[in-house]
Amino acid sequence: MKNSIHDWVRDHRVHHKFSETDADPHNSNRGFFFAHVGWLMRKKHPDVIHKGKCINMSDITEDPLLKFHTRYFLYFKLIFCFIIPTIIPVYCWNESWTIAILSQVFARYVLNLNFTWSVNSLAHKFGSKPYNKYVKYLI
Repeated sequence: MKNSIHDWVRDHRVHHKFSETDADPHNSNRGFFFAHVGWLMRKKHPDVIHKGKCINMSDITEDPLLKFHTRYFLYFKLIFCFIIPTIIPVYCWNESWTIAILSQVFARYVLNLNFTWSVNSLAHKFGSKPYNKYVKYLI
């Protein structure tokens, strides 16, 4: 889990609608590092913010389960991403707390983030581009 469902879906929809333009949150035309992780370290381009506000998110904002998830997102992330994966090795196979924390909190989480971000950087920079980059979208 990286961001709330709402934020992830909005950015994902904007990305697919406006791939490799200034409205793409992780536009690979801005460089490999930007597409991989740099987009999370900078303010969003004004086009990303503008186009993001135009994306229909009613299916997400009106869903009761997703409202519940959004309300308790931080708790879910702490419990399911960090606490449970650390406790299981300690109590199930007598791993030390140090190794459990290093492997589950740091190594697993960091690797997971980088594998996920590789879709933005490696796949978009070096992969095929089956979308039509010349289509103009009107919103």
